[in-house]
Amino acid sequence: MSSTGEIACNHGETVVDWRHLDFYRDVVSQDLGLPEDEFCLRNLSVTNATDGQSGFTSLLHRVLVDVELKNGECEQKSYIVKENSNDAIGGNEEENYALFEKEIEVFQKLIPEFEKLFQYKVKFGPRFYKAVKSPSTVIVMEDLNASGYIMRSSSNRLNLSDSRAVLSRLAKFHAASAVYTKQNEAYSKFFGSGMFDGDTAGAAEVYLENLKKSFVTSLRERNCSNEFLDLISQWNKNLYVVGAELFRLNDNDFNVLNHGDLWMNNLMFGESDLMMIDFQIAFYGSFSFDLLQFILCTVEVDEIINKFDELVEFYWQELQDAFQILYHSSLLPSLENLKADVDRHGFFAAILLVEAIPLMSYMTVGQLNMDLMSSPELKGEEFRRKLYHNDKFVDVVDQLLPFLFERGYLKCPMIKYI
Repeated sequence: MSSTGEIACNHGETVVDWRHLDFYRDVVSQDLGLPEDEFCLRNLSVTNATDGQSGFTSLLHRVLVDVELKNGECEQKSYIVKENSNDAIGGNEEENYALFEKEIEVFQKLIPEFEKLFQYKVKFGPRFYKAVKSPSTVIVMEDLNASGYIMRSSSNRLNLSDSRAVLSRLAKFHAASAVYTKQNEAYSKFFGSGMFDGDTAGAAEVYLENLKKSFVTSLRERNCSNEFLDLISQWNKNLYVVGAELFRLNDNDFNVLNHGDLWMNNLMFGESDLMMIDFQIAFYGSFSFDLLQFILCTVEVDEIINKFDELVEFYWQELQDAFQILYHSSLLPSLENLKADVDRHGFFAAILLVEAIPLMSYMTVGQLNMDLMSSPELKGEEFRRKLYHNDKFVDVVDQLLPFLFERGYLKCPMIKYI
């Protein structure tokens, strides 16, 4: 923890260093709804807001600011500072994916507009206070912990009731984004692609190819059914390219602003509410990305297997209700078309089995090393073997493979099967 004992009152100058007390004068002014000359800032302390693996591409800091009002009353305010840093896991991906540009636009412009559509009766994310891009890029936002929200352990998956609560909020977010699209100009260029971008597919080819080989090897070592292996062994295409093709914008799809990374670590739960965080790989495209990722990566496996269609139908019903509230029922796709859209993008579930699900499973038992994950060297192979032989992942994959096989989601759409 770092701390400063300085005093900052209203001096009028702009401070760009987020570790300087004066940097927070306009933040506190917004938070308290007071002019900057109505208070002084007395002290600042900084701690890590999460453990080392809770955030990718960014460092998260909790900043505590002691505030003295003109009437002599004192209080402490807490904020989250999200900092772009190459020291974070995946921090060097910012240039390729414009991660912070996206997130700043989502928090500063889009979420307030979406919440306005619901007359501020629904909240989608923490309050945004400010962002600066020099000397380093940082975002300052509400500390949801201080507002009574918690991040649940990623070692557990969500039960049916909590899963429905998330799907309800997601449906409202998607509906608001669809209405916003109808009423406004197109989303900025940053939202043209998300996790899968055809322009950067080459850089990801080696990474995903090594993961796929280790995944297949682990299945063979554990005597996985040939019924599944026969399909999986034919995945001779770059999975990143397949993902980019799957989610290439298609005007015939039900297109929305996708969160892009919706799983346990990007959800904050209150006593009777929830919010989404981390919109760095948001993109405009088929809703099925968010829906499939959330269900496959976060919902209890038994519920996925037994109630997958019910969850999809629940999401559609919540969409229907949201569009009615927003007076745009004409934007609602039919349930039949929505289900067909999910099935058409079903191979995304197989891609999640190769990368996202093993990563999320391993984070609960070990320290991720992104360099070793992609390394062709022996150390890389050994690390990936741990990844795919991790008991938590084995339990999930062994249950999901028969389910995905029956639904046809293990068939790569870019391969002609004999």
